[in-house]
Amino acid sequence: MLTALAGHPPALGRQPSAVVGQKPNIGGQPSAVVGQKPNIVLIMTDDQGYGDFGFTGNPHVKTPNIDRLAARSTRLTNFHNSPVCAPTRASLLTGRYHQRTGVHDTYNGGAIMAAEEVTLAEILSKNGYKTGIVGKWHLGDNYPFRPSDQGFQYSLVHGGGGVGQPGDFYENFIRTDSSYFNTTLAENDRKVQRQGYCSDVFTDQAVQFLREKRSAPFFLYVSYNAPHTPLQLPKKYEDMYKDLAFDTETDRQEGKAWANMTDADKAAARKVYGMATNIDDHVGRILAELKQQGLEDNTIVIFLTDNGNQQLRFNTGFRGLKGSAWEGGTRVPFLISGAGLFEANKEVNALTAHIDVLPTLLEAAKIPLPAHIRTDGRSALKTIQGRLAPAPRSFYNAWNRGWTEPYRNAAFYRDHFKLVAVNADGDDLNTFELFDLDKDPYEQNNLVQSQPALARQLKKGLDSIFTDISNSPNLTPRRVIVGSTHEPLSILTRQDLGGTNMGAWLADKATGYWNIAIAEDGFYHLRSIHTGTIAKGTRSLVRIGHVQRSALAKGDGHAVTIPNVWLKKGDYVVESWFEGPGGVTGPYYLEIGRSVSGN
Repeated sequence: MLTALAGHPPALGRQPSAVVGQKPNIGGQPSAVVGQKPNIVLIMTDDQGYGDFGFTGNPHVKTPNIDRLAARSTRLTNFHNSPVCAPTRASLLTGRYHQRTGVHDTYNGGAIMAAEEVTLAEILSKNGYKTGIVGKWHLGDNYPFRPSDQGFQYSLVHGGGGVGQPGDFYENFIRTDSSYFNTTLAENDRKVQRQGYCSDVFTDQAVQFLREKRSAPFFLYVSYNAPHTPLQLPKKYEDMYKDLAFDTETDRQEGKAWANMTDADKAAARKVYGMATNIDDHVGRILAELKQQGLEDNTIVIFLTDNGNQQLRFNTGFRGLKGSAWEGGTRVPFLISGAGLFEANKEVNALTAHIDVLPTLLEAAKIPLPAHIRTDGRSALKTIQGRLAPAPRSFYNAWNRGWTEPYRNAAFYRDHFKLVAVNADGDDLNTFELFDLDKDPYEQNNLVQSQPALARQLKKGLDSIFTDISNSPNLTPRRVIVGSTHEPLSILTRQDLGGTNMGAWLADKATGYWNIAIAEDGFYHLRSIHTGTIAKGTRSLVRIGHVQRSALAKGDGHAVTIPNVWLKKGDYVVESWFEGPGGVTGPYYLEIGRSVSGN
């Protein structure tokens, strides 16, 4: 049955570098693997819940390729990610609690991973691997936070946290009904447009990467943005589920949340299932390519999702949705196979998490963890292989909008017990919930009143790790470096716009600030960009520190440029806004670039 195991508090995070922004030496010794090192293909989907697969019991969705992969994999049935996108990705790539990495939210300046963090891609690169990412990055779109700055030698990614969001490229954002098609992307930090459906495009590039890198050990991170909203998909896949009635016994199962799906929930589920089947076809393509290229026997293949489902639908019974610290928000399927290391058709119920992936893969590749790095996770390789009994452990999981809070949406695991704090009062133990996941995996029976001593112990553990994380040196605002040769033109988006007015980040009225560092003294041009024509006479203003400049819109475009502003090297807060007939509004994008000879 679904089981969580106990444990000791996790190790502290890596100590900070002596120089801010400087990474430790991660070269170390080459891998001790005799012969060829194992390749690694890590496939992750976005907002696909635990129940969105045939192999997890969904009666409707068609995922034959992933189901076959599950049958030949070791399945971790008690694996946890963070409740939302960017935090999961930060922990997955670093082995550390996401708050330590500087990532504390999905936008509002909270989805930028500290440049000082050392990623799995960086470690593997230093040990002879070719590294690539296709799809969703969501850990910073400007220098020095891009995939290319964090160890990926090749990248083809969209911007922000989702295709068509105001953190994505302008060309995608203004196409609200078709952004998933013919999408503008960043290929090795250069803007490109690729024809076709986004998941198709990412798979095409993944296959190309496998063909080009087959002669060297490689790490390929295939990070699909689907089935995240907006729910756009090719007609072929939409038609597969257009007549789905949700009228099986499973759909009507008494006591299950999905039995109360509204018409809107059902309409969304039909589209999600179409997107899931599209992804399944692409997973089949990737697996077929590995086989065709003779790479199957020496490639570790991992498949997982980033968090729970966003919309209400079948999820096997777990409580909660994406964003929640309940099991429905964090427990995801995890499949691992290949390289002769993992048994087929086997289930492992030990408590495991995203923070364990980096140390597990390094041990599988016989690459030592660099001495300067301390992870919160630990290698689960021997446990997965059945060579070592699961050791006791603890695990902390939390997320809330803005900076981290202790009891707003958090969970702490020890043994098979889980303490949950959802809008809890730290002075009132009865506002917490305690569950025995061995007996109650769906979190229905609160044990706080019957086992208060245990609840107090787990609260102490939660308080301890929260205090430790809160003192992490990277849990500070990140600054985009502007005017560097690494990124001559910086485009600041609403993805990283800070402030308390970001609940309306899709609205014209949203305003805020960006944190930047000017790399060199010089003249810069400032271009504030809206989605529609800016009315004639509207004043466009930009404030960088104490330097403020403005210009009047001519009424013939969607942007206003202020040229030749002298800026000195240093750290700044940047604000940009429009003053016009409708009052004060904000731009969706702000370009800052070096002027050529003051022109």
